[in-house]
Amino acid sequence: MSLALSVLPLLLIIASGYGLAKSQIIPRSAWGAIETLSFRGLIPATLILAISRSDLSIERFGSFGLALVGTLMLLSVLVLALRLLPQSVLANSSFTSMFQGSVRWNAFVALAAAEQFLTGGIALMAIAIAVLIPMINIICIIVLAAFGPSRASVGKVLGTLSRNPLVQACVIGLALNFSGVSLPVPVADALEMIGRGALGIGLLAVGAGISLRRLTRLDWRVCFGVLMRPVLASGIFAVLGTLLGLPPVQVFAGILVFAAPAASNGYIVAKQMGGDADLYADIMTWQVVMSLLALPFWAQIIL
Repeated sequence: MSLALSVLPLLLIIASGYGLAKSQIIPRSAWGAIETLSFRGLIPATLILAISRSDLSIERFGSFGLALVGTLMLLSVLVLALRLLPQSVLANSSFTSMFQGSVRWNAFVALAAAEQFLTGGIALMAIAIAVLIPMINIICIIVLAAFGPSRASVGKVLGTLSRNPLVQACVIGLALNFSGVSLPVPVADALEMIGRGALGIGLLAVGAGISLRRLTRLDWRVCFGVLMRPVLASGIFAVLGTLLGLPPVQVFAGILVFAAPAASNGYIVAKQMGGDADLYADIMTWQVVMSLLALPFWAQIIL
């Protein structure tokens, strides 16, 4: 199957989610519970199993983690430079949503794409989640607190992190991995069975959240947010990964992280902390389209 066709299953699942929601076969009011199931149950099960079983040695993945963190830092600095624009051009609420839309990433799409394109891709995504998710949440809350009407204390930041199911799953997986304790076979089998539905259901939820009406809302802020992830951020990681001598599989795994669209939880954070939630949703919707178009391009270059 050609690289261009490799992304077709992802598109079909996302389109199915959109069709199920649009036709009301599964009412839109039910999709919140479906996404919660995936976010709080299915994806964590996948992460616990993948991280607990992975070889996380510094010798093998230290450079991969360094490239991930380096890309995140460079990306954050580039977006923060937008704050040099006057408020009449870019309001703080718009800026914080553009920042979130640039640094947050949708693990559902990245995990599904990794499984589709890469052997052992789930383990690499698990490492990326363990490294980046806590950092991204801290950075986003700090930026929203600094430039929004809400103020977040250190306690609020730590509380948000401690309640994040992906962070909790990473901590459990890392504890099992470093302790050398193996999960009992029935528990591991149960987690594997639960996790099988994670990627498909996650992509269905992404499709259900797409609004074609939002695809008509295209101004410079949306264009900036859309290009930052599948184009600029992915390009930064490709350069850093190459300079650090990462194997092609790890380079492409990192590209998947930064090419994936923004995570939907950023919309809720924007609403709670004074960001422009509608702008975030517009950026996220366009990123879904652009990310899936960019994946075969990056695969052709790297793999």
